[in-house]
Amino acid sequence: MNIALTGTPGTGKTSLSSKLDNTVVSINNHYSDISNGKDEEGNWLIDLDKLNEVINVKIHSNCIFEGHVSHFLNDIGMTIVLRCNPKKLKERLDSRKYTDAKIRENMEAEALNIITEEAIEFHGENKVFELDTSTNSIDESLTKLKEIIGGNLKSDKRIDYSETIMDWY
Repeated sequence: MNIALTGTPGTGKTSLSSKLDNTVVSINNHYSDISNGKDEEGNWLIDLDKLNEVINVKIHSNCIFEGHVSHFLNDIGMTIVLRCNPKKLKERLDSRKYTDAKIRENMEAEALNIITEEAIEFHGENKVFELDTSTNSIDESLTKLKEIIGGNLKSDKRIDYSETIMDWY
């Protein structure tokens, strides 16, 4: 089964996928092929049709497709959305020298559950799993990620950080 590992920037996609035994396809390595260039701020303008034309999931087996738009890939058996408390996400993105505007945009996306909602809409509720990486070490998150992949860890409760927005005002 092919798996999409997705989440807002800073949730741990690259760190965790690099420790898995599966073959990993990083969507980031294909941005120039799946986009319509960059906007005035230097952000890639991802074309979702190009994404599925360039990255043919069907030719892979037991592969992890890692990237914040991987949940838009067709023919995915499972989507795992990495989640992070927006306060912790801010710390992580600050350390990467993201601009204040980009940090705010990603914190808002996380608080509003944007990627989870997109994944559910695209693949259906039963194929989408969430993993909170806010307080776990990489090794703890990796253990939980492997349990989800192996079908041994399921959750019927969605992670919700929407109330964190109230702290911003």
